[in-house]
Amino acid sequence: MTTQWLLQDNHPNLSSIREIEAILRDQASDVSLVTLKGHSTDIPETEALDMSRPTVCYGPSFVPRALRYPALSPGIFFDAATFRWSAFQAGWGDLMASSDALVVSLPEAMSRIADENMFVRPDEDSKAFDGGLYNQSSLAATLGPAIKKGRVSDSTEIVIAKPITVDAEWRTFIVDGEVVAASSYRFNGLGNMDLHVPHRAIDLAFEAAELWKPADVFCLDIALSEGLE
Repeated sequence: MTTQWLLQDNHPNLSSIREIEAILRDQASDVSLVTLKGHSTDIPETEALDMSRPTVCYGPSFVPRALRYPALSPGIFFDAATFRWSAFQAGWGDLMASSDALVVSLPEAMSRIADENMFVRPDEDSKAFDGGLYNQSSLAATLGPAIKKGRVSDSTEIVIAKPITVDAEWRTFIVDGEVVAASSYRFNGLGNMDLHVPHRAIDLAFEAAELWKPADVFCLDIALSEGLE
């Protein structure tokens, strides 16, 4: 049974989407594109898909959506209890970048941040709001619409950490504890498609997989930052 592809047409990196689409079509793969707007959990235009066939969804906005569609779920390795920052921290400990980050309620996060820029993200992998650098006023402005729509509340667990500069990132793919693929992901904050991956990055991915795994299949990003190993 052949695989079909569903690509996010409004992906933040449209040039990559167009390149992926061209490669897939050259390989005679079935490709559909869909625009995913806002924080809705719906995937429009799924009638273009043959739901009896495996579907690969590509694009960050599929994260909070695909689990709602049973026909898309066989290829999804996701457990809300393990795919959250606090679980990563418990499983990988000092291997984590910002391993000393705090997981607190929204009101406590607001009181701790004040006017200082801190890295803030939801603990759960929900895309309830975008992770990034915030002070108290900018975080309040970002969370206002999410609170009104019920995506965030005072009980929402928030990760706060001192900012670090990430010089490079490599993305590794792990299946049953083995690193089966890896590539460069970002360099100096920009997308990078260099195929070279340092041996140390691969070794660290293996080390992390031996310590703990959130699922049988997952991807793990390895970061390089000045002052961190």
